[in-house]
Amino acid sequence: MLALAAAGCGNRLQWYPPPEQRSSLSLPSPQPFGYFVTMSDPNAKSYIVGGFRDQSEGSWRWAHARPVLQFYVPRVPRLHFLMDLTFPDQTFAETGPVELTIRLNGKVFDRVRYDKPGSQEYTKETPWEWLSADAVNTLALEPDKTAAGPDGERLGFVLSRAGFVE
Repeated sequence: MLALAAAGCGNRLQWYPPPEQRSSLSLPSPQPFGYFVTMSDPNAKSYIVGGFRDQSEGSWRWAHARPVLQFYVPRVPRLHFLMDLTFPDQTFAETGPVELTIRLNGKVFDRVRYDKPGSQEYTKETPWEWLSADAVNTLALEPDKTAAGPDGERLGFVLSRAGFVE
């Protein structure tokens, strides 16, 4: 009888609405860098492995004898490597024409000869077999000649922007 009496006391369960539904959070990239950089970007140092002047000169940065950059390249069907660089008159007067060897992930990707000073744009389609998709890729830019800079540093060229574009 006691069990029947206890069962008849009513339902004490309260009703609560389901929790508010939220959209899933997009997690940040595991890398502090992406697939393209401008030297005026406050995060530009994240792309630099070595071979550049520590400080940016505003929208550009001096490259030394063997500058190396790193990029986190997404899986995209067709990519081109693009860079804007400058050979200033003062350094070009000392070096003359410069051949730039471009190494992608350690392999020679291209060799380009620059016969005159000034701003230059370089672009070339990048075959997928040369890239590691969804991973860090390194790019070395090796001038065959550099000029003497202040404090004994060797100056190759000025880089404004570089990276991979569709």
